[in-house]
Amino acid sequence: MSKLTIAITGANGVIGRGVVSHALAEGHNVVAVDIAPEPHPNAGGEGYTFKSVDMMKEADFRKAIEGCDALIHLAAVYSLQNPTDPDGPLLRYVPEETVHNVNSTMSWNALQAAGEVGIERISMASSVNAIGLIFSKPRPHFDYLPLDEEHTRYPQDSYSLCKLAVEEQAAAFCRRYPKMRIGCFRPHWVIPESLAYNPEALHAAQGNWKDLWGWTSVGGTARAFLAGITAPTSTFPLGAENFFIVAPTIVQQSSSLELLRKYYPDLKCEMRREWKANEGFFDCSKAKHMLGWEERAFPWTPE
Repeated sequence: MSKLTIAITGANGVIGRGVVSHALAEGHNVVAVDIAPEPHPNAGGEGYTFKSVDMMKEADFRKAIEGCDALIHLAAVYSLQNPTDPDGPLLRYVPEETVHNVNSTMSWNALQAAGEVGIERISMASSVNAIGLIFSKPRPHFDYLPLDEEHTRYPQDSYSLCKLAVEEQAAAFCRRYPKMRIGCFRPHWVIPESLAYNPEALHAAQGNWKDLWGWTSVGGTARAFLAGITAPTSTFPLGAENFFIVAPTIVQQSSSLELLRKYYPDLKCEMRREWKANEGFFDCSKAKHMLGWEERAFPWTPE
């Protein structure tokens, strides 16, 4: 794999820091972009450049990424939901019109600037919520389980809608620029490995019934975003694709089906396979086939 110069937006965020670290560890150069001035811990290190840019200003962003080979767009604003109480008060509130309008504009600006400077390999941050999950009232709608990328999207809220918009924007820009390849990634609850890879601590976190108790590690998320720009065209051809990026087992060391029956007692949808123990409700086989991506699993066996 050749060495790339990768522009990474939202570089100071939780996911951004993970992606920056992973890209540097893989030998790439990084142009870290964030409106916040705080540098990444690798600031000043070889291959790392930080640029403070307001992504609402497309011309400024375009100038910042000139000379880059690839783009990973992570910058976003959002309200913060309590991960164990989806109907409780928000831990952080951002007005819905701000969430939708700022995120949709930033993703448009990212793609437009990339096209103008000739960047053809792009990873965009979508979300599992693009189909309508944690913010859905009174509950999400499922046509079938496990969820895959072909499932109809049913967003109700500004965050889910702007993530749907990211995916539609990606498809539009690939029509405009036929040599572009854009992966839109749908990670779940992104958590550090210290929690993600500790089954007891992860179980204690409980998870969220509205998003089907899913999770993704920071490192696993970083691997997916980098794979979006480095995977061979033999498995990921040109064009836009959406990818669920979720662990194969749920947060809890409990029966997945029993949790589903408890929290969705009236659920009537097609069950496309049988579930064993704590197997998850997201089908990530597309990411495995096209990107070679998998998250670790922590199977639970009933006593």
